Amino acid sequence: MYSTCALRQLFRHGPRTPVTTYPKDPYLNETYQPYGWGQLTNAAKVELYKIGKQLRKRYRQFLPPYYQPNTLHAQATQSTRTIMSLQTVLAGMFPPENTPMEWNKKLNWQPIPILTEPEATDLRLRQKATCPRYDEAVWEVMHSPEVLALHAENAELLKELSELTGLNVTYSHHVTDIFISLQTQLAYGLELPHWAEDYFPDKLRLLASKSYSYDAYTPEQRKIKGGFFLADLYKQMHAKIAGELEPAERKMFVYCAHDWTIANVLSALDLWGTQMPRFSALIAFELHKRNDSGEHFVKIYFQNDPTKEPKLLQVPGCDKQCPLTKLEQLSKDILPDAPYEQLCVAKGTSDGTRITYH
Repeated sequence: MYSTCALRQLFRHGPRTPVTTYPKDPYLNETYQPYGWGQLTNAAKVELYKIGKQLRKRYRQFLPPYYQPNTLHAQATQSTRTIMSLQTVLAGMFPPENTPMEWNKKLNWQPIPILTEPEATDLRLRQKATCPRYDEAVWEVMHSPEVLALHAENAELLKELSELTGLNVTYSHHVTDIFISLQTQLAYGLELPHWAEDYFPDKLRLLASKSYSYDAYTPEQRKIKGGFFLADLYKQMHAKIAGELEPAERKMFVYCAHDWTIANVLSALDLWGTQMPRFSALIAFELHKRNDSGEHFVKIYFQNDPTKEPKLLQVPGCDKQCPLTKLEQLSKDILPDAPYEQLCVAKGTSDGTRITYH
């Protein structure tokens, strides 16, 4: 038997309207009212609220019966859709009705503070701070023999997409942009252009999903993108075990970020593979203590679809109940061993092209 010591939840924001599009998009002048571009839809809010209720049910024996400031740390990236997503999840997780926190009989909602960090310094969640070396590393991967071969195999598809969209579709990252644009337009209720019937989603899915793998393909990339999150996770866990966490009552950390955050963190643990991160995708890191030996271990769950049960993952080289010390040992090659600025010094190995998706 064992007891739960701490939880860290990391999830992607909910379904949204498009952030970007392509030159031949028939909806270039669409305003996406009443939400606007890149914002959560009402369906997203319903989904996120249900996720909050799921988490309340799943961890009801561990969570306090109502919101208590010292027990929870809630943080989002500096993005309206992540902040709103976290607000909605927390609303489902900590309803104040019939608790000492109830403040309005007609509104079963508890305001909870959410922290953010500027993009320039947010290495754990936003992961968009300037890094010339990382941009080079992605370029190197995209020009490696195996990736060049995959793109060559799909050259006709890339050419067709370029003609249909008006984009210069050269890399899998461009396919990702097209895929997500079509996905979000369809969810908003728009009729997709006729050409999309032959391409979306199946014909685009493989290349669209590959960009997430290529962004954290090497240990160096994983260190820069996922390593800082994991280093902070392990630091928090050790502080909790040693009784040095401040405040001492803190037991749950909830973070809301982006699709690349989810993929990069799981890639850093060699748990991603090739897949598309869904909106609202969630990772749960659970710290437990064995009652007999006192050993602390970590369980990692991934829920890529909120309508399905979370899946217990197994880090290669460890058990599904992975001892914390073993997990750190397996992570040694991707934990930062120098300041970010030093890791990001360019080596001059690319042509300067920055390959990314929006």
